[in-house]
Amino acid sequence: MDIDDMSKFLGTHNGRDKVIRTLSYATKLAAAFVSSEETARKLDSISGQLSACRTILRLFDDIPMLNYTLTYGLGKEEPDKLTRIIGILINAADQLYFPLEHVAWASDHRIVSLRSTSWWTACTVCWAVSLYLSFIKALRCMHILQYQRSCLNGTDSDANAVMTQLVTQQRHQLLTVLRCGGDLAQAVNCLPGGFLWAGKLQKWHCGALGTITSIISLYQSYQRIVAYNIHYQSVSKNSRKPKDKIEAMFCLSNYSLLYQRLTEAWVSHIS
Repeated sequence: MDIDDMSKFLGTHNGRDKVIRTLSYATKLAAAFVSSEETARKLDSISGQLSACRTILRLFDDIPMLNYTLTYGLGKEEPDKLTRIIGILINAADQLYFPLEHVAWASDHRIVSLRSTSWWTACTVCWAVSLYLSFIKALRCMHILQYQRSCLNGTDSDANAVMTQLVTQQRHQLLTVLRCGGDLAQAVNCLPGGFLWAGKLQKWHCGALGTITSIISLYQSYQRIVAYNIHYQSVSKNSRKPKDKIEAMFCLSNYSLLYQRLTEAWVSHIS
C-alpha cells in the first residue's frame, strides 16, 4: 500500500473509522500498562475522545446503512438460504442500532430528557446480536467454501485459479470469525452484570481484544485494496481501461467464471 492508497483509504468514512478505532483501543491498552497514573489518565482521555469522535461520526450513518440494507434486499447473491436469512437479520440489527445510539447520545448530553443507561444497553444488545450472527454467517460461509474446495479436488488444472480464490475467501472468513468473536466478547462485557461474563473483563482485556480485532479489520481492508489494484491493472492491460473506479469495481464483482467452474466440478464430483 503506497501513500496514494493510504490517502484514499483515510479519505473514506469507513477507512478513517477503522484507523480511529485502532488508535482508541491501542491507547486504552497502553493506559492499562503504564506505571504513571498521570500518563494513564492522559491515555484514557485520548481513548475516550477518539471513541466519542466515532460516536459523533455515526450520527450520519443511518442513510448509508439504509441504502445498504435496501441494496442487499433479500440477499439473493448469498450462497444459500441460511446465509440470506442471517444477512437480513444482521442488517435489521445494524439498522436499529443507529437510532438507539442517537437517542442514548442525546440523553447523555441532555438534549432529550431520558435516562441514557437503558438506551446504551439496547445499543449493546443490537451490537452483540449483529456480531453473533456475523460470527455464525462467517462459519457457514467457511463450510460452504470448504465443500466447494472438495468438489474441485481431482479436477483439471484449469481449476487452480478458482481454488486459489476459494482459499483466499476462506482465509478472509476465518479472519472475520476471529474479529467477530473478539468484538462479541467485548459486547457481552458491556451488558448489565449477571449475563455471562458481563462486567468481568479488565481494562487491558478490552484494550487487547479491541486492538487485535481492529488490526484484523485494517488487514482485511488492506487485502481488498491489494485485490482491487491487481484486478484494476489486469483490466487496464487486457482490455479497455474502465471509465472510472466505479466501473472497475463492477469488473471485480463478476464471479461468473468462478460459479461456472464450481458447477462443472460439482457435476464431475457427483457423477
